[in-house]
Amino acid sequence: MRCERAAFLATRVVCLLLFAFGAARAQADTAPAVSAQIASSRHTIVIGGKTLAYTANAGLIPIRHNDDGSVRAHMFFVAYIADRAAGNPPRPLTFAWNGGPGANSLLLHLSAFGPRRLDGAGHGDSGASVHFVDNLETLLSRTDLVFVDPVGTGFSRPTDPRFALDFYGVREDIAVTREFIRSYRTRFDAWDAPVYLAGESYGTWRAMGTAEAMEQNGEHVAGVVLLSGGIPVGPLVSREMRAALFVPARVATAAFHHRLAPELQSNPSRGEREAEEWGRTVYVPALLRRDSLSARERSGVIARLAYFTGLDSGTIDGKTLMVDRRMLLQNLLKDRGTLGTFDTRQVAHAPTPAEVSEETDRRFLITRYLRDELGFLTDLAYQGLELGYSSSTPSRDPNAEWKWDQGVPGVPLIPTDDGPPGGAAPWVQGTFAVNHRIRVFVGSGRYDSLNSCALIAYQVSQLEPQVRERITLGCYEGGHMMYEDRGARVALRRDLGQFYDAGSR
Repeated sequence: MRCERAAFLATRVVCLLLFAFGAARAQADTAPAVSAQIASSRHTIVIGGKTLAYTANAGLIPIRHNDDGSVRAHMFFVAYIADRAAGNPPRPLTFAWNGGPGANSLLLHLSAFGPRRLDGAGHGDSGASVHFVDNLETLLSRTDLVFVDPVGTGFSRPTDPRFALDFYGVREDIAVTREFIRSYRTRFDAWDAPVYLAGESYGTWRAMGTAEAMEQNGEHVAGVVLLSGGIPVGPLVSREMRAALFVPARVATAAFHHRLAPELQSNPSRGEREAEEWGRTVYVPALLRRDSLSARERSGVIARLAYFTGLDSGTIDGKTLMVDRRMLLQNLLKDRGTLGTFDTRQVAHAPTPAEVSEETDRRFLITRYLRDELGFLTDLAYQGLELGYSSSTPSRDPNAEWKWDQGVPGVPLIPTDDGPPGGAAPWVQGTFAVNHRIRVFVGSGRYDSLNSCALIAYQVSQLEPQVRERITLGCYEGGHMMYEDRGARVALRRDLGQFYDAGSR
């Protein structure tokens, strides 16, 4: 969920064919200034036989320090606003971003929710060369969309390198995200629109933490969409239970690669259910007294772990009795290679010359989309796709300099086995304490090694009834970016459509 994701985000984004919409172009200053214009362009998309007309706005929002009004950063956004007939109520307004931290918003923007989508090679769709299509699964039919690049990503920059650390931290990131939303709603007169926040991976922390901050400041949030980052409820589940509830996810991966015993391989869903039951009733109690287990008991646990995960029992640590993510990725197919972190159906390999060439084309065409089709003309490098100039002193990297300061001030964060130090704060509970009517959607991919559908469901079951009844869960046949699989993308769009529709009733 951290820096390893940043490189992957750039390489998984696919290229665009250019289609001129006659954008109203605006030349942004080389060093962005407050006067930098916002580019607007008009577009249409046909969904379900109906034509939806919309305006795309792309530009920079200045982030001002409250004490003196000085501009400390500019944040880049792309907004898609559907036409609304006079007299109709305001449409929902969703602010969306990816994770990292230190990742731009291109994946959710151009692969998942935006009205234009990258199709073809690398996405499991047509298998043809990459091309740009109207996204029939766009959320624009349900909500207006604002895709946000956090400071230090995309075209977003601090106005002075000295200000970078004011934004590179969990608490700092939440504060500047809330300020961006406040500024955007003020500039575009959007205070009447129901607001939703959507984040992927680390972006789930940003989304739920910002929701809590907004609610505490009297800024109502109608709903939050959390994808591939779990649910930020704090240390609600023990380390032992967490380990146990990742075992069903390992069953799914082993089944995909045909590494399970015949009786499980023929019915993976049953295997996942059995793994969860065994994990909760047998495995967790064994882990809680692992130091006093007899040799026979220890061997029994190892044998059962091997049965459910498809691993050779000799690769399982006899002391910890845990199958962590890296162990699975490196050993399940050790005769063929390492499994993909973000999609365990994939096996890592060195890129071919054709793949390298295709990636170069992708990056170039994406930046052409932002500058030409959307009309945001700037010679700034789009971080994550383009390499700009830096002095001999390396420019600050959000991933490398991120402050994990989400815990209680003054209390050191405890390192975790697999994830950011300290884990997530209980932002869900904090948000519901202020607004008991907020609604939350949580989506995960079955082949994402960083998440577990079973774990998320168990965490939600431990919340207060009035909280868990406002949370909707989705588990999809995909990886971290589940929307790259067409079937998962269609299912996710269906479920999110119902989520938004329920909020409008």
